[in-house]
Amino acid sequence: MGAAKRWWPAAAGATGLVAVLGVAPLASFAASAKTRTETVYPWGAGGRLKAGLRFSGTVRGTCWTGSIAVSSAEAYRCMTGRHPLIYDPCFAPATKTVSQLACTVTPWGKLWRFELTSPIPASARHRSGRPWVWAYVLGDGTRCTTATGTGAVVDKVALNYYCTPGTGWASVPSDRAEPWTVRFAPSYKSKTLRTESVATAWY
Repeated sequence: MGAAKRWWPAAAGATGLVAVLGVAPLASFAASAKTRTETVYPWGAGGRLKAGLRFSGTVRGTCWTGSIAVSSAEAYRCMTGRHPLIYDPCFAPATKTVSQLACTVTPWGKLWRFELTSPIPASARHRSGRPWVWAYVLGDGTRCTTATGTGAVVDKVALNYYCTPGTGWASVPSDRAEPWTVRFAPSYKSKTLRTESVATAWY
């Protein structure tokens, strides 16, 4: 399934993406190239956050189930207490006691410190199974992330990834050949789909 995975901090912005991953500019991605795969996990050894991460602030609340966006066993869906807002995914350190998680919307965005007001129930942890792709960048630079709400259906194909810029939608990547491909629609109102290559995919 593509290139070997490695851990890296979810701290790169749109322009920092190339520098962190050490890959060529997305505009030069060739259709014959292999899809690069990465796994996001902001915690290091001993339950310490990795250096160089960027945070927008700190919020407090509870986590009640596994992440919808990410298949990682350490990723949860959490909600603040007052004026409720949902944060997904929120990554927990691999420690026996968890008091704080790191949440982010995309692999290339800033994070939020999420302080727990009560322990995470054991039943919330993801069961082991086939991992799914959280987000990806297409060969033309379009970025897509898992839609944690309702997706779209075009030409009988489920499009569960929301893409920016614009209002595009895309399917689960097919990894049957290199590079991986997705079915893409510029809008949920589209009548037809086109096939796009995937330059980088994150788990």
